[in-house]
Amino acid sequence: MRITIPQPQLLKTLQAVERAVNDRSTLPILANILLETTEHELTLTATDLDVGIQCRFPLAPPVERGAVALPARKLTTIVRELPEDVVVIEAKKNHTATINCGSSSFRIPGLPAEDFPVLPPPQHDTSFSIPQATLKTMITQTAHAMSMEETRFVLNGALLAVHKNDLVLVATDGRRLAVARAPLNQAAKGALQVVIPSKTVRELGRLLQSDEAEDITVAPLKENQLTFQFGPVTVITRLIEGQFPPYEKVIPPPSKTTVSCDRQALIDAIRRASLMTTAASQAVLFELGPSRLVVSKESPETGSAREELPVAYNGEPATIAFNPEFWLDALKTMDTGEVSIEVSGPDRPAVIREPAFTYLVLPMKVA
Repeated sequence: MRITIPQPQLLKTLQAVERAVNDRSTLPILANILLETTEHELTLTATDLDVGIQCRFPLAPPVERGAVALPARKLTTIVRELPEDVVVIEAKKNHTATINCGSSSFRIPGLPAEDFPVLPPPQHDTSFSIPQATLKTMITQTAHAMSMEETRFVLNGALLAVHKNDLVLVATDGRRLAVARAPLNQAAKGALQVVIPSKTVRELGRLLQSDEAEDITVAPLKENQLTFQFGPVTVITRLIEGQFPPYEKVIPPPSKTTVSCDRQALIDAIRRASLMTTAASQAVLFELGPSRLVVSKESPETGSAREELPVAYNGEPATIAFNPEFWLDALKTMDTGEVSIEVSGPDRPAVIREPAFTYLVLPMKVA
């Protein structure tokens, strides 16, 4: 196998797929990237058996067919240090590869391509498509709410559900809930409800392009897997088994009691108050009154912070404690100038309710 490719293009592709590499696996082959060539194309593949990333790009013919698995980190490090020139990679029958670029030359041992796991081919009979920018926005709005606790494994990911013309992405850690919705380009052929692991969600958020006009095609596979195909990139993931909580039942009916204010001003006030939090005392107080919101935090260890904001509020005076990070995570993903939050009391969840986005936060108890 012999390929010739510009260094910037090779490096970009390696960086796209190497995030799926598992260096700590008991299977040595999973620490490698598979390089395969056909007559006109080079394909790079990496997988940790839970998520696989594959990237293809055309090569100028003639191309010598072949395949080899090369150590991912070593290969990427070498290519990163090469000059922006043409890179020539040649694999021998003993699975050793030489890498030449300008006056630089490297030789690294690889493994047989036959040892590399075979990724299942995509099946488009039950697929649906949606703009890359739309799915990237949905991931940005929800990924921060995924749970990190190993004891609640089904929450260590995001629910992806298709209902006819709509796609819904949901994440929760039991203390907050984020729901993003978007219309599909055309009605899906069937309903779909799966839980995607958090690693896959984050990798998709990294790989998807907001300025890319091309759609992403999503299709279920056999053996509890799902594939995402966009441009030259294919992501294949195993799904989390288990029943995702019925999130619709958690969302309260709309409340007439709301507080509205400038979104950026609220972000700044919460961020400054959070400077006084500690690991043992995370709650920040929101004191609501006529035309004002006071965001404050007082701690014997760190001191105190207090900031008053002008708001539109139509309820009774109330003091509610929240984890500030929960609000910062959501508010930073929004692009509106003003935000409106429904509040129903110090022991009831607060809700941001927009046409394509719903966010719910449970209050904290303060001794």
